[in-house]
Order: sequence, then C-alpha cells, then structure tokens
Amino acid sequence: MIIKKTKVVCTIGPASQKVSILEKMIRGGMNVARMNFSHGTYADFRIIINNIRQASKNLNIPIAIMQDLQGPKIRVGEMPAGGMKLKNGTRLTLTTRETTGTETGGKITIPIQYKNLPNDVTKGDRILLCDGMIELLVLAVKEKDIFCKVIIGGLVEQHKGINVPTASISADPITAKDRADLVFGLANDVDYVALSFVKNAKNIADLRNLIRNHRGRAKIIAKIERHEAIKNMEEIIHEADGVMVARGDMGVEIPPEKVPIIQKKLISMANLHGKPVITATEMLQSMIENPRATRAEVSDVANAVIDHTDAIMLSNESAVGKFPVRACQTLSKVSASTEKELQKHYDLLPEKLFKSNQPVSYATCSAAAELAKDIGAKIIVALTNSGFTAQHIAKHRIYIPIIAITDDPKVQRQLQLVWGVNKVIVRKIDLNDSTAKVRKILIQEKLVESGDKVVIVTNASKGEKLISTIII
Repeated sequence: MIIKKTKVVCTIGPASQKVSILEKMIRGGMNVARMNFSHGTYADFRIIINNIRQASKNLNIPIAIMQDLQGPKIRVGEMPAGGMKLKNGTRLTLTTRETTGTETGGKITIPIQYKNLPNDVTKGDRILLCDGMIELLVLAVKEKDIFCKVIIGGLVEQHKGINVPTASISADPITAKDRADLVFGLANDVDYVALSFVKNAKNIADLRNLIRNHRGRAKIIAKIERHEAIKNMEEIIHEADGVMVARGDMGVEIPPEKVPIIQKKLISMANLHGKPVITATEMLQSMIENPRATRAEVSDVANAVIDHTDAIMLSNESAVGKFPVRACQTLSKVSASTEKELQKHYDLLPEKLFKSNQPVSYATCSAAAELAKDIGAKIIVALTNSGFTAQHIAKHRIYIPIIAITDDPKVQRQLQLVWGVNKVIVRKIDLNDSTAKVRKILIQEKLVESGDKVVIVTNASKGEKLISTIII
C-alpha cells in the first residue's frame, strides 16, 4: 500500500462497485467511499454498501462511507431527442408549465423543473445552462414564464443543470427526496452525509436535527458550491463537521478564475477550525477515458496537497470511468510524493494556527503537536471518544504519525477522512491508567521500538489537560 497523509475519497458506481475492484482501490489508497444519491436506486446502494463493507472486512482496513444528498433539482425539463441548438441573440421562454421543449414559428420554449424559478429571478439576472456553457439574460418575468435573450448559445439537452449566479435560489437544500434518502442512509449506518447547495449555517443545523431525530450519528459535510455559501463560509464551517470544495457548480456560480483563491481560503479556514476539508471535482477528469492523468491534473492534485487539504476526491473517474483503480492509485502517488517534498520545505508548512486566548481543548492539542516536534517523537497518540482530539492535532500538519485510540468503531471509520491519522485502534482505555495501557497497545501493534519517544493526548474535547510523554 502507498503510505500517505492526505486521504482519498472515491465515488462508487458501476465501474467500481464489485468487491474485487473495491479491494484494489483500498490497497491503492482509498479511505472514504462516496455514494452520489443523484444517481441510482436503493437496491443499487444496498449492493454498494454491502460490497464496501465486505472489501473492508476482507482486508481488515476501515473505510468510511459518505452519502452525498442530491439537493433541489434546478434543471431543464424534457427536451426533444438530440436537444435544441440555441443561437446568440435568439429570444426564448423558460417555463415551469408542463410541456416539452419546442420551437415553432421561431418561438422557442424550454421547460424547467424548478417551479419557483420565476419568483427567484428578475429582469437583468443571468441564467446559465449546461454547466455554464450557455448564458441567458432575463428580459422579463410573468407568472410561470421567464423571457430571455441568448447571450452565449449552444446545445441544450434535457435535465441539464441551471445556475443563477446573480440571484438567490429560495429552494430548501433538503428536499423531500433528500429526507427519504437520509432515512435510508442512516438505517444503513453511513458515516458522513454531504449536503448539496448549502447557503448558510441554518441548513446544516436543520440537517443535524433530522439526523438526531432518527438517532443517527453521521457527521455532516457541507458542500460549498453556491455564491451564498462562499459569503457565509466561516459560519458554515463552524456549524458543519467538515466541508467540501465543490469546484464544479462553484465554477459556474462565481467567475472560474476566482475558484483557486476560494479553494485556498476554504482549506485554510477549515484547517483553522480543525474540520476535515475535501477538494473535489475534475481532479483527474481525463482518466475517465485515459489511463494516465495530464500534467495539469497532477499539478492540480499536488497543489491541493500543498494547500493542506485533508482529502482529495474522485467523481466520475471512479464511478463510471474506465480506470477507477489507476485513478485512485494516481491520487495516492501524487499525494505521497508531494508530502515527501513538503517535509523538506518548512516554509510551506503551516505556522502556528492560533493566537492567545484559545480554548483549553485547542491549546492542549496545539501544545502536544509542538511537544512532539520538539522532542522528535516517533508517534503521537490521541485517546478520543469523538475524533476531536485527533482532528485538532492533525490540523497542525506536523508530519509525525498520529495514532488514534477509541472504543467506537464508527469514530474509527470517520477518522479515515482526517489528514495524517495513520491508524485508528478500537480499544477501551481506562484513563486512570492510560499511559501503561497505551504502551502495551503500541508494543502489541508493533508501532514502536525500544527507545522511541511517544506523546499521548487524553480526550482534549472533555477539557482534559493531560499530555504524557513516554519512552518505550
């Protein structure tokens, strides 16, 4: 297996759902398996979940499962076979009426699935279709119809996405379908739930209440893709358990040249709060068809690692691409190589993340990370109930292996998303005799040798101030 600190998230689909393929992907560095609930049936997802768990059991390697909710459908409706070609300067009508795309007597009508769009846009707004490839200008709105002029034309096919970067979509990010899908996911004990089209912290709080109402323990990943979310990124990160830099829709919602800076800001802010952050979309897009990544893609992956992202994600590359295993291996190899070079350039590593007056829990983890560096510790051990302690040590990117010990198998899986947590051991530890127990476990697991220095942090989230150092 490839040893790396940065975690790999792979979307599982028809190309990768067999147990044999999943085992190869796990060996190739996959840490988290993502299920995209925009596609597939519950029967499909049951097979995927069972196969992931079987592959994980076969290899004795924990894998987290992430459920990615679809969110509201803001899409084009039914169109004629082959779609419809729009020319620059053409006038057309977007309508929420029940119809199919038509062009009669020079009059073009295109149906849209989202019924409230006429209420959300006004004259002068821009509407983008097909991932931003087609641009419309709103001339007027009347009841169920939006009258537009084509600014940039192209081919419109059915069910293509719609973005409105100059207006705010009023749709609740959690749809009726999402609620039903969430019940299914929680019943199948998913470890993370990713929420699409987040606008503010309230969206996260609403989802958390739903999870609690169903007695679930899944953590929440906020997908940052809307322009409203970018404005509210700090409050969203504070409320969520982690974030995803969803560069696909983000690159349509805002000018694409701004995406790299937003990516860096999101990663930095997530690091600051000790929340895992995933960099996603088109990381290795060419590997859907080709066995090798382009140089630009490799550079993109490496730069995300240099930015200190916790994880990097494959979408179509692993779900429907021709080379899911090779794509996974490529992410792992680039991550490992970049991390190795980073350790030679201390100017690229994060400086101290916090000023004075930080919470005791943060200060404990910060002090432990500094101590581990200062004494040349072989490993740093986090005793944790929720994963908090390991996360807040990992955010300092100290490049010393972090070993987490928890009594909760779910926390073991959830920590697979966190940078630098190399191993998670499920064992109950009596905190009154933790040092001796940890020493015994580390020796049993063959993680240390005689003379190694180890730093142990005990459950920082509970306000414990215990940092121990031992020599094996």
